[in-house]
Order: sequence, then structure tokens, then C-alpha cells
Amino acid sequence: MVNRVLRRAGGVAVLLALGGAALLPAGAAAQGPTPPAVTTAGVKFVTSAGVPIVLRGVNISDHSRYMTQVPQVGANFVRLRVLWSQVEPAPGVFDTAELARLDTFVQYFSAQHIAIELDLRGLPVPSWYGSTVGFFRSQAERSQAAYEPFVAEIVNRYDSYPWVIGYGIFNEPHPFAPGVGTHGIDQTILSWQAPIRNEVLSIDPYRVVFFSVRGGNYGIAQANFKLAGFGLSHTVLDWHDFYNGQHGSGFDAANDNWVPNWIATHNQMTPTYAGTQLNQWLNLDIPWKRTHLLGIPMIVGEWGVLNSDPNKSVYDAQMAALFAKTGVSWARWDMDNQHLGLIQGGSLNSEGLWLQGLLTGS
Repeated sequence: MVNRVLRRAGGVAVLLALGGAALLPAGAAAQGPTPPAVTTAGVKFVTSAGVPIVLRGVNISDHSRYMTQVPQVGANFVRLRVLWSQVEPAPGVFDTAELARLDTFVQYFSAQHIAIELDLRGLPVPSWYGSTVGFFRSQAERSQAAYEPFVAEIVNRYDSYPWVIGYGIFNEPHPFAPGVGTHGIDQTILSWQAPIRNEVLSIDPYRVVFFSVRGGNYGIAQANFKLAGFGLSHTVLDWHDFYNGQHGSGFDAANDNWVPNWIATHNQMTPTYAGTQLNQWLNLDIPWKRTHLLGIPMIVGEWGVLNSDPNKSVYDAQMAALFAKTGVSWARWDMDNQHLGLIQGGSLNSEGLWLQGLLTGS
């Protein structure tokens, strides 16, 4: 069943104290934007009372069977995937069953006081969109106009939920064309994202926009943002870290392309982890320094290692040590993934149990 929904165009914000803000029932009309339970201050996440907080959690799909196991892991944060292609099956038409499913997840995590990023994924694009050739360049105006109603629908629907703390835009935007990345391509993608970010904040001025530049771990040179017209207030860099730690920092001199290449530097393609903690730090230090210079927080929105890797415990220990050292927020990949996931046979696997021990201190 689908329903055509018009975007709210403004209105007076209804300010509610966190303790008295009731959750909206599924399908209820939005009240207008209200402050979230967690926001940002400089390079940190803070509670509504201004107390610094480190977000530590997991990624999950809104089609997952493992929603109730997120609090079991001990997460205080969830990066919840929402697919454009599923929510908007025709231009301007929103699937009410998909939105009701999403309501269930948001309301459950809210009741558990787990902070939620709604990860508004652009890939795969809906079938009605057609070819993605030139998506961020020659098709920029058309692709922005196509993606924006989906974003606006979600923001309008959840901008009064205290535990929804922000919205991720597009996730790992790629140039949609082969070839090596450049600062020019990064600026193009930031230029494409800038009006989407502005649209989110025009509807909901309280929550943050999570963004990545190219592939989740490229393109964070300071000049790129200014040249692209990408504003930095209420923004968080989402850095994805599956680095195998075997090639220094893993990046070229411009810190914009993997060396020797993506396949040689990533855990997804490495059967046995042999990286060092120093190399992992050299890699993580790139976005860490850049975001501090930019004055915005970062989050490691995805990271992990193959469940079949015999040295996965080495990787886990190295990453846990770096996260503790920096105090960076993060979300482990993934409750559902077959190869880098946290569940097997409906229960926490060895990686899930390790994560549970890390988060609960058990």
C-alpha cells in the first residue's frame, strides 16, 4: 500500500522537555521539530544537558530480524539504514508499509533510549530514476530533485522524536563513473550534497546531518568544503574504516586515494589480518585531524573484519584501543551482514559477543 504525502513547508517548532516528549504512534502527524536527546558541540557529541557523550553502537537495516538484540549488545547508538528505493517506489509516492516498518524500529530504539541516525541511503536508486550516468555532474539538478522528497518525507516524519539525533545523506557517494578520485570530484559530490544538507536543516534545525564524501573515506581536504559551498554547522563526518593496516596510512600523499589500491587495503578482501595498530592510527588520524581543523565531530560509521578471519581478535583489540584513545564515536558493521556481521543462527556470534563484552564491560 502506498500513500502520496506532501512535505510540511515550515511551521512553528513545538518545544518539549525531553522527559515529557511522548513518542508518536505509527503514522501520526508530525508535531514539528523539537530538540533531540543528543547533539553536537564543536568536535564532540553532547547530551541535551551539554554533557559529552561517546556514541558506540551498530549498523542495522529496518528490515532486520535482530532489532531486539541491539540493546542486548549494549549499544547506545544505532545507524539505521533506510533505502530510498524501498520508501519511494514512484516519484513522490511513499510506501506506507515501509514507513510503518520504520516507525516500529524508531519507536523501539527510542523506548530503549538508544540514539538513532536515520541513514538515508541513495543506493540503489529507485527503478523509476533510470540511468545514474552523470548523477553528481550533468544530472545534478535532476538527481537532487529526485532524492530530496524522500529526505524531506523522513525528516518531517521523525523531527519530533528525541532519540532520532540526525540524518545521514546518501551514504558513500561515488562518482557513478570509473576512474581515480580527485579533489575536483570530491568538491562535485560536496556541491551535490550541500543543498540536501540545507534542506534537512531548513525543516529540522536541531538535528545533525551525517555525511561522507566519496566512498565513505575520501575527500576531506579543508578547501573542498568552502569551494563546494558545503556548510559545516550541524554536520558530522561519517568515516568508514575497514582498513587492513598493512600499508602505512593506506593513502597517497594527497590522502585521497588508496595505495596500492582498494582491494589490497581492505579487510573485505583480506583473508588473514596482519595489520599494525600504528598503521591503523595513521589511517584514522587523517579524518581525526581534518575534522578537528574543521571544528566538527566525526564518527566511524562502519568498521569490521571478516568473521572467517583467524586474526580478527587482533584487529578488534587494535580498533578498540584507538577508539578508547581518541574518544571517537562509532557504529560496528553490521547486525545483518553475512560476512562481517554480529549474528549467526539468530544469536550473537563470536564478534557479537566480543562487542557485547566491550560495550557492557563483561
